[in-house]
Amino acid sequence: MSEHEDHHEEHGQNDQGHDDHHGHLQLEYEDALPINNGKVCLWLFLSTEIMFFAGLIGTYIVLRFGAPAGTWPRPHDVHVDEIWGTINTFILIFSSFTVVLTYEATKRNLAKKAKFYLAITFLCGCAFLGIKMLEYAGKFEHGIHPRPGSRSLLYEQADVYYLRDLKAVVTGVQGVIPLAAKSADAEAAAAQVPDAEVATPSSSDPGRETLEEFLHHSVQWAEYVIGQVPNTEMSPDGNGLNHRDVLIALAQEVYPLDNRYKDLTKYTHNTEKTYIEARLKVLPDLVTAAGEDNDVLSMLAYEETILKARQEYLDEHHHSEGDDDDHSHGGLNVKLHDQGSAVILPMHIPSGNMFAATYFLLTGFHALHVIVGLILFAFPMFWTLEKSRANYIENVGLYWHFVDLVWIFLFPLFYLF
Repeated sequence: MSEHEDHHEEHGQNDQGHDDHHGHLQLEYEDALPINNGKVCLWLFLSTEIMFFAGLIGTYIVLRFGAPAGTWPRPHDVHVDEIWGTINTFILIFSSFTVVLTYEATKRNLAKKAKFYLAITFLCGCAFLGIKMLEYAGKFEHGIHPRPGSRSLLYEQADVYYLRDLKAVVTGVQGVIPLAAKSADAEAAAAQVPDAEVATPSSSDPGRETLEEFLHHSVQWAEYVIGQVPNTEMSPDGNGLNHRDVLIALAQEVYPLDNRYKDLTKYTHNTEKTYIEARLKVLPDLVTAAGEDNDVLSMLAYEETILKARQEYLDEHHHSEGDDDDHSHGGLNVKLHDQGSAVILPMHIPSGNMFAATYFLLTGFHALHVIVGLILFAFPMFWTLEKSRANYIENVGLYWHFVDLVWIFLFPLFYLF
């Protein structure tokens, strides 16, 4: 046998020895992911929740920044308080910290300490919901909410439909003298228009006197302008008033948006005063020209009553413009609320309905997830939080972190922009 054959035989024996040696290795394979099934299910659930809230938040961003410039209500316009939102943000961030402490204490079998941190987390969630319910109640008190089944109190435009519904609410209050519906009733209506000092508030509605003043000084005036005064928006060279501006100024008496319409309202009031003064000067000549025509005389008398009532309001408004305590800064709705009246007048808030719908939809779904988190935290309150419970606490903590993260996105969108 040659040396080459001997070498080949020896090499083959060595390979066989190596194969025998490798045959003793025992390889073990995991039959699943190196995490427990509960955590896998939780991550699958959170992935669907991420897509759900991403769709809602994305839709809100498109609506918010797709609205015409300057039309989306600011937080102050819709009773969104940045302070409460900031407090709630810190509460949720702190609760995320305490739930981590709960998990760490549970892993170390520190049952009492874990129960203490869990109780703090639970109380933080309850505090968050309490503040959110307080915010919701404030918006419902001022009519800033969707109104299923009926006409919303939020109007995108101050137009004749707004004026019609505003008048319907004011005259629908018991004891408030209604406007004349026909010219034939003008004389009787003129005789019924009282001075502000004569009106007596009704015991059934504390705001009746306020509503009556508003009816006689402002609502009747707006109806008169729409029905009898030439619209300078259609004919700028005409001797009249801009109907759109008059209706916006009327809406500002109910619910002022100072950042948007303050200058427009001042300008409109000045033009109204000029028109009223000029019209009152020519009324005596018109009365003389009417002779004994009672219908014309009644109409002129009613017109004079409306003009003087509006002039009285404008004089009072002009003297109180620099007074920070004047009720006009809060609007008529705020005054009625402070008086204890249940009446909420329709408000002109551009994009107000869209804001209210998206605000309550997104924050409502988030609040629902907070409630679910509190229910999940409630069960361990009756357990001994030993090491065997660590997986449950970890999974619930991950869910709670997701709820906190969603609020981090909602807070700047609703409270800061």
